[in-house]
Amino acid sequence: MIIRTPLIAAGAVVLAAGLVGCSSDDSDDTATATTTAAASADATATSAATSANAPSAEALNATLTTFFDPTVPAAEKVVLIDDGQNQAAVIEQFNGVLQGYPLTAEVTAVTPVDDDTVKTTTTIAGPHGGAPTEVVFDEENGAWVISSESVCSILGMGRLTCAQ
Repeated sequence: MIIRTPLIAAGAVVLAAGLVGCSSDDSDDTATATTTAAASADATATSAATSANAPSAEALNATLTTFFDPTVPAAEKVVLIDDGQNQAAVIEQFNGVLQGYPLTAEVTAVTPVDDDTVKTTTTIAGPHGGAPTEVVFDEENGAWVISSESVCSILGMGRLTCAQ
């Protein structure tokens, strides 16, 4: 119930973006195709350079599964997030929220940003449905952890505030 409004809003944004992307104009398709192909080649080269270090969706799903499991103690979850020790008390509160409102997450796409940051398209779902959202992961000491900004966004959905 608590996160229904943000999830509905996120779904509306995704729907609106999809509808805009489906619009048509009468521009020269050949020039567009050439430009798109060149941009795609550049993006592929950049992605290949940074994706060698990128984690798999499965590995990130495992992290999120643990993060959203209300039976996993907060002390074990703080290692999964950036600045986790500072968030221990609010993660404990989050476990209480998850007891009454279980959430799941599924990473559907991983996009490398640089050597130690990836953005994911992740569907976070609860009893009343779900919506795709962006979750950012940072590499710290060889492990991929949920960024503090993403953790604060997730906690905000449950009406919790990150420690400052």
